[in-house]
Amino acid sequence: MDSITNTNFDVEGLLSFGAKALGAGVESESRWEIPTDHPDPIDLAVGMPAPDKIPMESLANHFSKVLLSGNPAELEYEYGRGKVDLRELLNDPANGFTTLSQTPDNFILFNGGSGCMESFCATFLDPGDIVLVEGPSFSGTVETVLKFQGRIIEVPVSKDGMSLESIEEIVSSCKKNGEVIKAIYTINDFHNPTGITMSLHNRQMIGELALNNGIIILEDATYSGLFFDEIPPPDIYSVNQGEGVLRMGTFSKTIATGLRLGWLQGSSEVINVIRKTRSDMGNVPFIQTAVANFIQSSEYSSHVNTMRSLYKAQCKSLSDSLKFQCSDYLDFVEPKGGFFLWLKCLSVGSGELTEAASKEGLIFPDGSLFYQDPSFHDNHIRLAFSGNSVERLDEVGLRLRKAFEKLLD
Repeated sequence: MDSITNTNFDVEGLLSFGAKALGAGVESESRWEIPTDHPDPIDLAVGMPAPDKIPMESLANHFSKVLLSGNPAELEYEYGRGKVDLRELLNDPANGFTTLSQTPDNFILFNGGSGCMESFCATFLDPGDIVLVEGPSFSGTVETVLKFQGRIIEVPVSKDGMSLESIEEIVSSCKKNGEVIKAIYTINDFHNPTGITMSLHNRQMIGELALNNGIIILEDATYSGLFFDEIPPPDIYSVNQGEGVLRMGTFSKTIATGLRLGWLQGSSEVINVIRKTRSDMGNVPFIQTAVANFIQSSEYSSHVNTMRSLYKAQCKSLSDSLKFQCSDYLDFVEPKGGFFLWLKCLSVGSGELTEAASKEGLIFPDGSLFYQDPSFHDNHIRLAFSGNSVERLDEVGLRLRKAFEKLLD
């Protein structure tokens, strides 16, 4: 058969509205990929578990035991909620995944947090429905709403988390205009990117407001287990006794991102609906079983405790370095958990700082990337400390100061 060339097949003309909303078909360089010629770069761009602390040996042992069991069901499709042994562990407050014990059937397993978000949108979001999100928030999750043709309204964030007053104003305005607010999405513990933890008062009031107005809360607990010293306030799911709230969790930040294992916790009614709308054939049963065994062995809790201490030390190292070297140029509040510092630039633009810092071998994103409307951005940068040693983080302040000085020279 002769080769076919120059057909002018119009791929862009076939794109869905959701794909176009995400920028498909538009050629542009990723603003996350920041080039540097520095011989010894320090990458502060991506929040991932410390790579040299992933429990490879323990996971290999548990994976091997499951696969050597000879049970073919461990490598078959899993159509329902996920393996019950893991859901039982998630439901037990002693394991730290919930404070409201109900039944294992209040949990359903997905392919990481992104799989949870996809399923949530597929189940509840109609084109044009509004989802309130923190401004700023992690764009990788929020953009799923755009793919499903939802509308995003960003809510300002204060030291207490999502602004209750702003939510009340938006809800009132949308009611008058006949617009449907379907959900509130919040990362309320050690927020990405700001590091803020929502106050108990805001959790209670936002939970009540959402219930009274028929709005679902999607509570993202990705970082909730990664506290340094103090356990965060009770989650909105437990405050609302499981009504009108879906709580999303993942092992991506506590163990490894490549496990692709997350879960949703919700009322039995909500979980049954989500089960009926899923079409992904489930995620890998043998990974679910291996992770369940990892938790039961107590190795998981030991690993997480170790990581909490490490991330606390990393955060302190980076914070101290910045305070010592860059106190005239930056303003920030140290988080009490998670992976990130959110820093306000006082003397130069965050975009130009990002470029200047790359020449000093520091790679990090401009804060505008965390807003759906970049015009809301007020000159921040985000630094992820989880992927570098304490010693490397000690160097960051001096390198960043050099970048500031060159810009201000």
